Amino acid sequence: MKPSIWLKIAASLQALGTVFHTLATWNPPSRGPAEVAVFEAMRGYRFEIMGATRSHWDFYHGYEFSITVIFAMIAVLIWQLSSLSSSEPDRARPLLITILIAQVFLSLISWTNFFAGPGVMSMLIIICMAVALVSLPRNADA
Repeated sequence: MKPSIWLKIAASLQALGTVFHTLATWNPPSRGPAEVAVFEAMRGYRFEIMGATRSHWDFYHGYEFSITVIFAMIAVLIWQLSSLSSSEPDRARPLLITILIAQVFLSLISWTNFFAGPGVMSMLIIICMAVALVSLPRNADA
């Protein structure tokens, strides 16, 4: 299979992960009394930071949505990289390596701080991107 196909699969998986992350953010699981108390404490404790008043909840919730934006951007970049890998593989290689390294770190974070769902998804994306990388032709201009 061509590298561009592997990258389109990786981009699609990343997009699917973005959708799952966003849905989980909008529809959190039901919480028990202890967890409700933690979230209420996060909302209730407000502090000044750089001229603004925020809570720990503001940061937590903001990071949830920031990750959605970052995941969506990564999906788009990988999709765009699939086109570049077909037309200019030598230019695509360093970009592919950069995003692949970032995916490895995201995978480590997923496995150590979250649960199997994001970990498995990130591993599938890594596999697709690694196969695309080794499939890229060398010295396309020669």
